[in-house]
Amino acid sequence: MVRVKHSLIAFAMLALISISTFARGQIRSGGTKLAGFIRGQIRYEDGKLADHIVVRLRSDAVSFQTEMTSDPQGKFDFEGLGPSTYHLTIEGQGVRPYESVLDISMSGMAYEQITLKYAKDRTDGAVPPEGPGGSLSADSVPLAARKEYDEGQKAINDKKDADTATKHFRKAIQLYSKYSEAYLALGLLYMDLGKFDDAQPALQAANDLTPTAPGGYFALGTMYNAQKKYDDAEKALTHGLELKADVPDGQYELAKTYWATGKWQDAEPHAQKAVALAPSMAPPHVLLGNIALRKQDPLGAVKEFQEYLRLDPKGPMAAGVSQMIQKIEASQKK
Repeated sequence: MVRVKHSLIAFAMLALISISTFARGQIRSGGTKLAGFIRGQIRYEDGKLADHIVVRLRSDAVSFQTEMTSDPQGKFDFEGLGPSTYHLTIEGQGVRPYESVLDISMSGMAYEQITLKYAKDRTDGAVPPEGPGGSLSADSVPLAARKEYDEGQKAINDKKDADTATKHFRKAIQLYSKYSEAYLALGLLYMDLGKFDDAQPALQAANDLTPTAPGGYFALGTMYNAQKKYDDAEKALTHGLELKADVPDGQYELAKTYWATGKWQDAEPHAQKAVALAPSMAPPHVLLGNIALRKQDPLGAVKEFQEYLRLDPKGPMAAGVSQMIQKIEASQKK
C-alpha cells in the first residue's frame, strides 16, 4: 500500500503541473478574461439619460444570469465575466424591448451605447424624469477618447490585431487620463501578450481610478499567479472577492493560489464555491480531485475527475485526468 500511495501522490503532482501549465496557456491564449466586463450607457430616443432601468444579462453557455439597474447617468457595469457570449436585454419599463448579443470570448470586454425607444402605450410617468445627475458630468469620457477605445475593441474583436488595439487604447488614455476602462482593457491585452511588466501598471491604474470595481484586482491576481507571486496574488484576489464574491473564476483563481502555496484546506472552499456558482465550469474539479487525494479520499477524487471529463471531455487536462482515474482504480483492486 505504501508504494501505491507514493504512486498516487506522484501522479497528483503531475496533475498539479497540468493545472499550472493550463493556467499559463490561458494567459497567452486570452483565457484571463475572468476580469471581463460589459459596460454601457442608456439613453432614451429624445436624448435623455435613462436611469433606474433594469438591465438583464445571461449566458446559456456558462449557465449565468444576473441583472442590475442603471445609475443616474444611465450607466451599467457587469464585472468579473468569463469568456462567453452574453445576451443583454431590457424589457417593459415604458420602452420597447431591447436585446443585444455580445461575444467577449476574445476581447473580454464590450461597451454598449443603447438608445431606447418609448413604447407607444406608455404613460408620461412610465419613464423616470432626469434628476440632478441626469446630465453628463465634467468627468465623463470625451467623445474622441471613447472613439479610440471603441476602435481598440474592434481591432481585437474583428481583426484580432493586438498591435492596433494597443495603439488605440493608449491614445484613449492620452486623451483622457482618468479612463479606467481603457487602462483595464490595455492591461488585459498586455496580459494576453505575456507582457506582464506592461500589464501591471495599467491594471493598477484601473484599480486606482475605480477602486470599487473588482475586474482589475482579479486580473492582477491571475497575473501574479502566473508569475508565482502568490502573496501578491492572494491579496489582489481576496480584495476582488470582497468587492464581488459571486465570480466563479475569481474563486477558482484564489483556490489555485492557496493550492500552490500548500494551503489546500483553504483552497477547497473556494474551489467548491466556483463550481457552485458555475456548474458547467470544469477545471475546479481537477483541483478538487487533487484535494480529495490529500484527504486520502481516492473515491472522492475519482468522482471529481470524472466530472471534469463529463464537462470538458476534450479539455487540456483530459488526458492527464483519465490517466489519474486509471491509476486510482488500479490501486483500489490491490
